[in-house]
Amino acid sequence: MRGMRDKKGVSLLEVAVVISIMGILSALGVSKMQRAIANTKVKDAAYNISAFLERASNEARRMSTTLCVKTESGNSNMLVMFMAPCNSITVQTVRLDTLLLDSPNKIISNDGCTNKIELTNFEPNGAQFSPRQGLSSAPVDGGFFAVQYGSREIRSAAIKYKKQNKFEPSISYDDCEWSGI
Repeated sequence: MRGMRDKKGVSLLEVAVVISIMGILSALGVSKMQRAIANTKVKDAAYNISAFLERASNEARRMSTTLCVKTESGNSNMLVMFMAPCNSITVQTVRLDTLLLDSPNKIISNDGCTNKIELTNFEPNGAQFSPRQGLSSAPVDGGFFAVQYGSREIRSAAIKYKKQNKFEPSISYDDCEWSGI
């Protein structure tokens, strides 16, 4: 009886069990945290690209000229707004603005998932904005810029459907089904 009252502290086995449990719980939390960060960053990219494209549409109408938004040559995380039609861009073409996406986001072209949107005008063709009387200068044929977060299967896109007068931020997970954010 006397030996039990003199015991102070914990055994090495008890410490090892507690540390093991904490490690397992931490590993579960880190995995979920990484998924949440990827989800947030790819959604932010879709909102930023949609806003950038809306700005291009407004600028084309305000300036009464054709503008093109394309990815920067050799830089898959930068969009550039050019003051020219998409089919006539050269090194001397005036650049009005740029949008740089946070890494590891990158703009992707048709990759087996983005083709399920079934739009005819998508990057690398660019999105062309031409002023039209009384209408938005957003591309008539529709279009989108899709973004992938690193090597994960999470994607987002700024989609312009033919019958909408705006770009809609959308997201897709592993199943390639797109839904609005």
